[in-house]
Amino acid sequence: MGVTKHDIRNGIRGGVGRFKRDVTAPFTKEELGALCATLDITTTETPTESTQKMRQQIRVAVGLTEDIDAADEGNFSKDELEVIAAAIGVDPVAGDEPDPLF
Repeated sequence: MGVTKHDIRNGIRGGVGRFKRDVTAPFTKEELGALCATLDITTTETPTESTQKMRQQIRVAVGLTEDIDAADEGNFSKDELEVIAAAIGVDPVAGDEPDPLF
């Protein structure tokens, strides 16, 4: 089995200093904020910036679109996650799970 969306998200989480997850889940607001900081997105005006706005800003920052108003507000597709991972220098691997706590 190849690299899944879950593997790519976990690679990105690790790449921005966040904890990897056992279960498949979209990015949290805090994870999106950490990703914005890693990508030097400075147009985020407040810590309460909406997740939709942060996803738009990330899409523009990594070159998925040029116009923030035309950028999709929804969760990232696998292709988009691969572009984001490459932009922050992460090479996702299959089976990327968190380290055991004990």
